[in-house]
Amino acid sequence: MENKKIILPRLRYENAPEMDSNLNVNFEEEKALLRNDDRDVVLDLMEQFATERAACDRYKLYGKMKMVFRNLYAGISDYDYLKERLALVGDGSDGNFTGYLPYDEFAFLRNDLYYETTEAVSLSGLTGFTGFSIITSGSTLHQTITAIIAPQFNWNIYLSYVYDNDYDFPMKYTLTGSTSLPFLSGDGIPFRVSQTSYKYKFTSPVKHGISQGEYLVIDGKYYYINSVGDSTYRSEDYVINILKSQVSGATFGDIVIGKRCSDIKDKVNSTSQYYVHKHKTLTSVDEYILDKTGFESPIWEDEKKLLYENSAGVNDYLVIRNRMESVLFDYKEPFLLSGITNNLGYTPTELYTTVIFRNGNGYFKPYLKVGYSFHFHDSWVDEHFDDTNPITETGMTYTPFSISGFTFYSGNTIPEGTELYGAFVEYNLLEMKERIISEAFHKFAAEELIFDHGQISGSTYSGATATNPIGLIYQPHYRFKLRELSPYIEKSDQNAVIDNLPENAIYFPDEKVWRWRDLYDDGYIDPDGFGTDYPYLNDIHYIHKDINFYIRNEQVYTNKKDGIISFYKRGDTNICPE
Repeated sequence: MENKKIILPRLRYENAPEMDSNLNVNFEEEKALLRNDDRDVVLDLMEQFATERAACDRYKLYGKMKMVFRNLYAGISDYDYLKERLALVGDGSDGNFTGYLPYDEFAFLRNDLYYETTEAVSLSGLTGFTGFSIITSGSTLHQTITAIIAPQFNWNIYLSYVYDNDYDFPMKYTLTGSTSLPFLSGDGIPFRVSQTSYKYKFTSPVKHGISQGEYLVIDGKYYYINSVGDSTYRSEDYVINILKSQVSGATFGDIVIGKRCSDIKDKVNSTSQYYVHKHKTLTSVDEYILDKTGFESPIWEDEKKLLYENSAGVNDYLVIRNRMESVLFDYKEPFLLSGITNNLGYTPTELYTTVIFRNGNGYFKPYLKVGYSFHFHDSWVDEHFDDTNPITETGMTYTPFSISGFTFYSGNTIPEGTELYGAFVEYNLLEMKERIISEAFHKFAAEELIFDHGQISGSTYSGATATNPIGLIYQPHYRFKLRELSPYIEKSDQNAVIDNLPENAIYFPDEKVWRWRDLYDDGYIDPDGFGTDYPYLNDIHYIHKDINFYIRNEQVYTNKKDGIISFYKRGDTNICPE
């Protein structure tokens, strides 16, 4: 007789729901005239639905993106085609043609399209009809932009996942006065150092994730955290205090790089690792749909102006400086989550919608530079973005073309499998959990020979040079959670017999135990709110996300200090994020 062991459904993982279990018991006989046992199956619809839902690995990602941007860089251009189309600061009557780039250079869906139509013909009969006349609208002097390519001309959307880590991504952290410290992503996070008569104060521009009683690792030495925070609201997330009495003979510079250690008795496993996510695209540019959102009223008005005269002498010329956009995006086919592993070695629990600025018209420099939240300052440009620091997205390529003596670099679409940089992350092996220190940001800048708004002038913005210009900033990667790992850690000693050990299980040889986090089934939400519950239909999980897509002007965006609005609530309404 076959021996079977029954595991109660509520014991599958912590707080698992109760479910009815059925077991068919067959009587053994040497002869049987009729057997009906396994031919009659009673289905519980709810149980069958839950079983199919848990086994499904097809995901449909879709959502809405709202452009949040204000076009604030006013400049000049010697390129006649662009000069004629600038959204002027004045009205052109005074011969001053300083203005803003037309909004179409930033739009998800461009409106300056080239198209052909037929002229209306009035006929009383077929006699004398010689055919239709073709009428064109739009320009082909710079680029030919049709309705078919318009959704992919400025921006491209891809599906991606985190497949690896980069511990050697080069970074710099710059203070005002050009005090700068280069380091690698694997070294840790930066801290500014100040001191009193009895303590050192370490202030991080990002949340340090360290608690009182833990340790800060600097240059391989472990320092006990005596306290966190100061008298400022929420400063405990950014400030660490260490008494001088425990620092024997050590001195610190203006900036140090530190790591977190949660347990001094287990330095190997409890000292956090730091790295940058490496993404890999899963789709090509032809595998998504981008369209306008209907029946939506934006909270901002379009900024249009009817010029008295543009630089070409055209009267009553309409220019658009800002236009409110909401678009819908949808991948054409569901994604089958199979055959890939993430940076931690198991099937990904997250996918990403990745938005890339393509620069179709070529008015901007031929690169996307990668930075993080602590690389943006209120009154100076961080040396991190200088051309001497290799931080560009190498997967982006550009095709040059020349018109009227000007050279433009139009971005190419990227193929499936292209590698891109992602978030700056802390990972603690003992806790088996990643913490996002900062999302990745892309920075792009206008080519000053084509559109000059003072982006390379140090008098406009401290630290700006020809190799480190002022630019625009946006976040490229947006996280879609597929499944949720439990907030608690399960463990078992090496002698225990465990069937179906999870993919994320890790063996700790010093303790001789296995540790893992349970993977919650879709549809299950624990009492603390962890879990996922997405619509499931036709063997597909449908995951929706609304994205506020911010493009920030580096020079004007002045909310870039430590914490949220520098720990304080600003009352100056003239200081706006965009």
